[in-house]
Amino acid sequence: MRTNGETMNRMYRFFSQPHQPFFALGILGALGTMLLFVPAYRGMIPTVDPLRLHGYGMLFVTFSNFFYGFTLTTFPRFSARPPVDPRRWMRIWLLNLLVFAAFFVSVWMPVAFYAAAGIMALSFAYVIRIFLEIYAAAPEPRDDQYWIVVAMGMGALSNLLYLLSAVPCGGCRPGVFGEYAALTGVYLYLIFLPAVIGFRMVPFFSRVMEYAKSPRFHPLLFGLLLAHVMLAGAWPRGLFVADLALALLLGRELMRVKLPFPNPDPLLWSLHLAMFWLPLGFFVGAMAEGFQAWFGVEAFQLPLHLLALGFVTTILIAFGTRVTLGHGGAALRADRWGVLLFWGTQLVLLGRIALSLAASEGVLHPWLEISAGLWVALFTFWSIRYGRILLFGNGNR
Repeated sequence: MRTNGETMNRMYRFFSQPHQPFFALGILGALGTMLLFVPAYRGMIPTVDPLRLHGYGMLFVTFSNFFYGFTLTTFPRFSARPPVDPRRWMRIWLLNLLVFAAFFVSVWMPVAFYAAAGIMALSFAYVIRIFLEIYAAAPEPRDDQYWIVVAMGMGALSNLLYLLSAVPCGGCRPGVFGEYAALTGVYLYLIFLPAVIGFRMVPFFSRVMEYAKSPRFHPLLFGLLLAHVMLAGAWPRGLFVADLALALLLGRELMRVKLPFPNPDPLLWSLHLAMFWLPLGFFVGAMAEGFQAWFGVEAFQLPLHLLALGFVTTILIAFGTRVTLGHGGAALRADRWGVLLFWGTQLVLLGRIALSLAASEGVLHPWLEISAGLWVALFTFWSIRYGRILLFGNGNR
C-alpha cells in the first residue's frame, strides 16, 4: 500500500514536465476517439455526427495535446528563453482536460460540444499568447518560431470553424464551416506544424549540422498548403497540381538535408521514415486525387490519411518515444519492442490503405474495424511499453 508521501512524489513527477500530462491526455484521446468512432459510424450512437467525432477528436482531443506537450517544452529552447512557468502550462492542461471531458460528454449530449470548442478556443489563445511573448524576447533568427505560431493560429481558426459548424444556420450552405474546419485543421495545422518542427529537429538529432533551410521554404510550403485548402472547396480537380507541387517542394528540401539513411539507430531511422512520408504522401495522394477527380475512382480520404498516418503519426510516435525516454531518465535507445512499435505505425497505415481500396469496391466492413483496431493496438502497446516512464520517470519502473 502506497503512503501519502509516495503518492505525492508520483504526482510531482507526473506534473514535473509539460510533455507528461499532455502526452497522457493525448493517448487517452487517441484511444477514446477511435473506440467510439466505429460504433458511431455504424449508426449505433445516433446522437453524434461520426465525421465530426473523428475529425475534431483527432485534431483537438488527440494531436493537439501531443503538440502542446512538445512545443511547450521545445519552443523556449528554440528561442533561448527560460522554460514556461509550470503554473501557466498547468492552466492550459486543465483547460484541455475540460475539453476532453466536454467532448466525450457531447457524444451523448450534443450541446456539450459548444463547451468543448469554446474552452479549446481559450486554450489556443493562452498558448499563442505565451508563444508570442517568448517570440518577442527571442534573439534572431526566429523563422521557425514564427511559423510555429502561425500553425497554432491555424489550429485556433479550425477550432472556431468547427464551433460555427455546430451552430444551426438555416440560410447557410450545409456543412461549409465543417468542410473548411477539417481542411484547415488537417493541412495548415496537423501537417504544417510537425513539418516545421521536423525540418528543424530531425537534422539536429541526425547531426546534419551543415543543413540550412531555404528562406523561401516555409512561405512556399504554407502557401501551397493553403492552395490545397482553397482548391478542395472550390475546384477539387486542381488538387492534383497543388499536391504534386508540394511533393516536389518537400522532396527537394529533404534532398538538401542529406539525412544519413539507412541508419542503424531506430530512434533516428523512424524519424527519417516519417520525413520521407511527407513528399511521398503528397505524391501518392496527388495520384489518388487525380484518379478520383478524372475517373471517378473513390479514394475514401486516402490522400489525407497517407499524411496523417504516414507522416504525422510516425513522427509523433518517434518523437514521443525519444522525448519520453530522454526526459524520463531512461537510456536513449529503442529496444526490440520499440522497433516493433515503429514498424507498427506503418502497419496502421497499411490497414488504412486496405480500407480505402476495399471501400472503392463498395466493401467497408470489416476493414473499417481492422483499421481502427490497429490504431487502438498501436497506442495501447506504446502505453504498456513506455507509459510508466512517461508518467513517473525511469526511477519507478
